[in-house]
Amino acid sequence: MPLVGGAIGNWVGGAIVDSLYRRGRWRESRQYPAIAGFILAAAGILSSLAFQSPLPAVLCLTVAMIGSDMTLPPSWAFCIDIGRTNAGTVSGTMNMAGNIGSFVTSLAFPYLLVMTGSTTPFFVLGAALNLAAAWLWTKARPEIPVVESHA
Repeated sequence: MPLVGGAIGNWVGGAIVDSLYRRGRWRESRQYPAIAGFILAAAGILSSLAFQSPLPAVLCLTVAMIGSDMTLPPSWAFCIDIGRTNAGTVSGTMNMAGNIGSFVTSLAFPYLLVMTGSTTPFFVLGAALNLAAAWLWTKARPEIPVVESHA
C-alpha cells in the first residue's frame, strides 16, 4: 500500500505543479505541493504511532508516503529553475544530499532505539524533519538562479 501511495503522491504533486504553473503562479507551483506534502507526511508518520494493529498503522504510513512523494515533482522542477544551465549539477547535489540523509537516518534508528528503548523517537524526529522541510519551502525562490563560481 505505501508504494501505491507513493505513486499516487507523485502524480498528485505533479498535477498540482502543472495546474498552478499554467495559471502563472510559478513560485506557488513549487512551494504549495511541497509544503502540503511534507505536512501530510508528518501527519501520517505521527498518526501511525496511535495504532497497535498493523492495518491502520500501514494506512497512516501510506498517507505519509503520499505526502512524501508529493514533494518530488516540485523538487526536481526547482532544481531546473535555479540551476538553469547547471540543472544537472543542482539535481545531482540534491540527490546526493538525500542519499546522505538516508544513510544517516539508517544509522540513527538503532542508536535512538538503544538510547530510548522505543521506536517512537525515530518517528517523532522524522515528523519534525518533515515539518522543518515544509517551513524551508516557504523560503524557496525558484526565480533566483544559482550563480556559478569561477574561483
